[in-house]
Amino acid sequence: MQQDNSSFWTDIKTFEERLANSPDSYCFARLSEVYLKVGLIEDALHTARQGVAKHPAYLAGQRALAMACHAKGLVDESIVALKKVTEAIPEDIAAQMLLGRLSSGAGDQDAARLAYRTVLEFAPENVECRIELESLDRAAMVESSFDSGAECDDEEIIEDLEILEELDVYEEEETPGSEFQFEEAVAELPAAPEAHHDPLSTSTLAELYVSQGFVHKALEIYRAILKDNPANSIVCSRVSELELLDVTAESPCLDDDEYCENDSEDQLESPTDTFVQPPVFQKTEAFFDSPGTASSLLPPKGIADNAINVLEGWLENIRRIKSCR
Repeated sequence: MQQDNSSFWTDIKTFEERLANSPDSYCFARLSEVYLKVGLIEDALHTARQGVAKHPAYLAGQRALAMACHAKGLVDESIVALKKVTEAIPEDIAAQMLLGRLSSGAGDQDAARLAYRTVLEFAPENVECRIELESLDRAAMVESSFDSGAECDDEEIIEDLEILEELDVYEEEETPGSEFQFEEAVAELPAAPEAHHDPLSTSTLAELYVSQGFVHKALEIYRAILKDNPANSIVCSRVSELELLDVTAESPCLDDDEYCENDSEDQLESPTDTFVQPPVFQKTEAFFDSPGTASSLLPPKGIADNAINVLEGWLENIRRIKSCR
């Protein structure tokens, strides 16, 4: 190693003396290469630049400049010099390989693939170059598939945005009174028929309640009928009669002894002409004997019979429950 370094320094001394004696000499390229070998990058770059400035067409000088720039990290300047070399000498494998690596690192994948393919034309057995080229091709395929997917996503996003814009335009075109018109249309819909009591069945049931002594239940039924048909004078009069009967039934009754005493005193003290005859109520059948009302209140024969049979069964059960008590 020491012998190599000593020989390098010997070469450096020789080339420096020659270049000093003849500044236009082409030995600057060799001097720059020797500087790089011993690690004098600044000296190599300075020497190469000065020589290329004097001899721009000298390919060995361009190659020395490219190597010095690469060692210094000046990628763009190195690529420019390498392209000049490879364009003139495409079979320069080392220059082509370095150009491919630097171009790939700089993002110029097309230039990198071109450099590697040129190498394979002159050296198809170069495994390193083939691996680099395959790696670039795979990366290109992945990138193209990603770009196509991104384009599809962009198209879908654009379509969604267009749909949203159409919806916004549609909402803006709607008149402010559209909601009011909708409410009017809803209000104009025919109302559902309200449930009402069947006067045929309820009147029959009410009279059965009266016959069994449940006057207040009969009143509830007749009042419901009267609520649906306030103009029914017959039902109105019947309600009045049942209300009076209900009040009389709820009045407190006196004991037998008190009733007898009061009765005898009333007969002695009260004149016979002032005696008030208590109201006499007819049987329930009299309410149905009226030809003008029976036909309007009674249900059809079959339905009424069935209803009466059911209600009589209920009343019979009520009687049995009362007798058991």
